[in-house]
This record gives sequence, C-alpha cells and structure tokens, in this order.
Amino acid sequence: MFNGNVTKENNLAVTKMLYEAVHEMALSRSDTIEHPVSLSLFLLEMGVDDVSIEDKLIKKAVEMVFSAEDPMELTTEDFQREFKKISLLIGDAGSVKYILRWIGMYDVPKIYPVAVNLV
Repeated sequence: MFNGNVTKENNLAVTKMLYEAVHEMALSRSDTIEHPVSLSLFLLEMGVDDVSIEDKLIKKAVEMVFSAEDPMELTTEDFQREFKKISLLIGDAGSVKYILRWIGMYDVPKIYPVAVNLV
C-alpha cells in the first residue's frame, strides 16, 4: 500500500504511476504541436531521460534566435541541425516545432514568433 512515501521497493511503480498521471493531465489539456503543454514530458516520451537536455535546448534556441541577423529567416532545418547536436533523439520537424513553441509560450516569449513562422 502506498502511503505517500517513495521507497526502494515501490520506486518503480510510483514513478510509472506519476508518469501516467502527468501524461493524462497533458492529454486533458490537448497537448499538441500548436499548444504544447509539457516539454519535460514530451522529451521523456521521445526517450530523452537526461535532465540537462531541456536547459540545453532552451539555451541553444535563445542563442540562435538572439544571434541571428533576422530570426524570422531561421528554418526548421537550422534548429534540427543544432538540436541533434544536443540529442540524437531530437531530429524530426514536429519535435523542433513543439520544443520551440513551448519555449516561446512558457520561457522566452521572443522565440514564439519564430516558432510560429516555422509552421
């Protein structure tokens, strides 16, 4: 019986149930590329389990947008190339768009117009 304590014995089961709960909450909020809900959950579902990857993606996106002469000229392929250097699991256009929209909506608003422009 779970009494609110995570132990060595129940860690795997509790982790799985918490993942399922978060997944269900994201589904209830209509998690899509156009309306991303959780970058951490999205990365985890892709197989990314390194907690530092999210910060690295945010830093790279900020670096790219703020150093570009015209950020609106950046392409999905530009971000794909750079994000793949961070994690080989991040390579398809849909993933890039989800990541950039999430960053723009919840972390760095200046990235949002660039993300929308990629669609």
